[in-house]
Amino acid sequence: MTSVSNIAIGAHLAGNAAAKARHGMNDAIGRLSTGMRGLYGGDACGAAGAIQYRAEGKSAYVAARAQEDGISFLQASESALLEISALAVRLRELAVQKSSGLLATAETAAITAEEDALDAAGDTIAAYKLNNKALLGTQHSYVKDLDGATTSLGSTATPAIEKTVTAIDTDITGIQKDLGNVAAGINALKGMQAALYSLSANAEAMASRLQDTDFAYSSAQLARFSVLNQSAMAMVAQANQANNALLAVLQ
Repeated sequence: MTSVSNIAIGAHLAGNAAAKARHGMNDAIGRLSTGMRGLYGGDACGAAGAIQYRAEGKSAYVAARAQEDGISFLQASESALLEISALAVRLRELAVQKSSGLLATAETAAITAEEDALDAAGDTIAAYKLNNKALLGTQHSYVKDLDGATTSLGSTATPAIEKTVTAIDTDITGIQKDLGNVAAGINALKGMQAALYSLSANAEAMASRLQDTDFAYSSAQLARFSVLNQSAMAMVAQANQANNALLAVLQ
């Protein structure tokens, strides 16, 4: 009875070894096919860390794209300011021309008509919006009357205002400051965007190191467990043959 028991134990040991080898094969196959190293409990801590890093990396990428929207908005604002500055320069020319004491009534009227048209164009440009957001804010005061009272370019009710050179120079100074602020904003957004893209790439790299399958190692593990499984199954067959031989003797 002892010999029969011992032979049965050998079969059990070989069967257990085969089962263990099959689990190893399945783990390796799963990791190779999904690309996830933490599959089947391979690295719970690493999988948890990878989820966090990947979430932060993807969020940083979205934030970087949002910076691009901001850059585009400021570039549109910059273009609007440049057009308004061109109008202001022309208004200054007209103011100098109008100061001549030799102009006839018709000539003065022609200059006034052009000033009115330029004023209206400035008001229209200043009111431009992108995605329902004012490019130049809700109140920009570039136009000043002779009494120094401020009039918003964005106001459609603004009457035509006769400008002096001094008043227009004040307008141009305001435009110059706003252009500087817009340029500073564009450069700042570009810097933040570059940092966010770098953060996103590095967070993804960290997640990859924690979560992605080491294909060389997993391939080697698959080959190892495949050999062990075949060897264990062969041992099960050997143990069963030994049992059969002993039973034959007893018969």
